[in-house]
Amino acid sequence: MTTAAWVLMALAGVAALVDWWSVGTDRRPVEFVAKPAVMVLLVGAALTLDAGSEWVRWWFVGGLLLGLVGDVFLMLRRFVPGAAAFLVGHLAYIAGLVVIEHPWPAVLLGLVIVGADLWGPGRCIVRGAAERSRVLGVLVAAYMLAIGAMVVLAVGSWSTLAGLGALLFLASDTLLAWGRFVGSAPGGRVLVHATYHVAQALLVLALPGLVAA
Repeated sequence: MTTAAWVLMALAGVAALVDWWSVGTDRRPVEFVAKPAVMVLLVGAALTLDAGSEWVRWWFVGGLLLGLVGDVFLMLRRFVPGAAAFLVGHLAYIAGLVVIEHPWPAVLLGLVIVGADLWGPGRCIVRGAAERSRVLGVLVAAYMLAIGAMVVLAVGSWSTLAGLGALLFLASDTLLAWGRFVGSAPGGRVLVHATYHVAQALLVLALPGLVAA
């Protein structure tokens, strides 16, 4: 990690704390500044750290930028384009992770975790979305398959940071979707934001250790 990357990561942490406070106290003007700021700073950190693979770095930067776009749409209460941006973002993470070596026991662990999520809360979420509209149900199902694939590859990379980041991303999205399509989710929006920001930060921190096979 370079000095610039550490400084940007620290600033991202401060911006994240401000965002969580703004969400918990319902100060939306502050949230509109703090939440995008977190992602901008994480992009800067990803660009300035010593990555193990340039291929992985640029795909992860793409995933972060698409997360930024998705954040803006969700803040504007535009769920479908926001979810679409995150869906493509997960495909970017997949493109970066697929070149990493994946020992089969780690992949199996990822499959078990994702399978449990899809079989449990995932089914309820897709059903709830489909009750709103068939198109929405298809979009949510595709999204869950995409993030599931990302989690399997991240856990399967045997990188602790990437695996934890992907799992927190899955937890954040599951909480968000549960609150939208099923019922109230524990922790509300604050927990959704906190798990999301930590997830993205861990994926950035994983970059030095992710080396193409």
